[in-house]
Amino acid sequence: MIAKLLPGLHRLIHYQRSYLAGDLNSGIIVAILFIPQCMAYAIIAGVPPIIGLYGATLPLIIYTLFSSSKYLSVGPVSIVSLMVYSKISTIAEPESPQYLELIITVGLMVGSIQLILSFIKVGPLINRISPAVLNGFTSAAAIIIILNQLESFMGLELSPYQHIVDYLHEILSKFMQIDVYTFGIGLGSFLLLMVMKRYVLLSIGPPIVILLSTLLIYFFHQYFISVEIVGYIPKGLPSISFSTPDFYYLRVLFPVSVGIAFISFLESYAIAKTLAEKDKDKLNPRQELMSLGLANLSSSFIGSIPVAGAISRTALNYKSGAKSNFSSFITVFFIITTLFLFTPLFYYLPKASLAAIIIVAVSGLVDLKPFLLNSKTPIGSILFIITFLTTLFIDVLTGLIFGSLLSILFSFNKLVIYWK
Repeated sequence: MIAKLLPGLHRLIHYQRSYLAGDLNSGIIVAILFIPQCMAYAIIAGVPPIIGLYGATLPLIIYTLFSSSKYLSVGPVSIVSLMVYSKISTIAEPESPQYLELIITVGLMVGSIQLILSFIKVGPLINRISPAVLNGFTSAAAIIIILNQLESFMGLELSPYQHIVDYLHEILSKFMQIDVYTFGIGLGSFLLLMVMKRYVLLSIGPPIVILLSTLLIYFFHQYFISVEIVGYIPKGLPSISFSTPDFYYLRVLFPVSVGIAFISFLESYAIAKTLAEKDKDKLNPRQELMSLGLANLSSSFIGSIPVAGAISRTALNYKSGAKSNFSSFITVFFIITTLFLFTPLFYYLPKASLAAIIIVAVSGLVDLKPFLLNSKTPIGSILFIITFLTTLFIDVLTGLIFGSLLSILFSFNKLVIYWK
């Protein structure tokens, strides 16, 4: 019974001591990358950095207990954070109490939708969504995320992002107003991250950038008065709470919640399945969907943002020697330790450095080669281009929905032709 309902717990009960060294090593390394990523992705979502750190605690524990995946690292991710921000920022002011309440509502809806879908056979329908659609969507979304970070990266005061053309025009019109000190820190952080990525390991790049930039502002803050810093971050764990959402907002936020429910599962399942196949393990998509739904519900209850499995952190977990899901508990332990002991150390962290971390992290998602001008898969190229342009020039959610619907229609059309 435990093996079926709680495969993660079952794996922990039958834990082998020979796995401990690998799990400790990978758990610590992933935590080092996880902490700056959580803070950075919270900023993308329009909430304080501490909210992102909350999303790496209980949601990861819940997912690890219910999931059959040994490696998937669940927590805040860039694409989901952008989708949340793109919708809620049109309703409420980022970081305002209403904004935080709406984010919690989205998390609740995403988790509920994923739980419902786990009891419905949606696998065949999801499998009809072409990889070209996901590639086009993530590439365009990554570009939008990068553009959204230019305000913190260059020290500009920009209007909230609504449309790429207007946003680029505003950046160019205010280019001469760049804060030299902020831009210098952002550019220096970016270059250091690129060097670390090329010659060392990307995983140690973000913590090193955070350490150096924070020390710089701490010792020479009188020279960097114009540089915006993270500021006070409260200590300790979040409290679990629940409030009944307003029906009006449930209706308004339902479309984006459905989009997040699908994209977060697709992103999570793709990397989890790839690594499971390498170990010749079986992964149950229904179980994974349920586990992710429970993780999102728990994230909502502790006041954090919707979560998903991160490709970069999961790959790092695997490559660092993880042998079981116990490595995720090691990661959670270090994040909770940070919440209790080390949050004051982030006070002088410049937001320009976090922006640089985000830019480098999501730039790898921009991939125009596999489907663009590929004569072997013309339909794939068409789906990629349409999804990419719709996401970039119209709206994030519209791009995902439109591309997915086209992909499903194309797949049914192929079946009709084949039957004839």
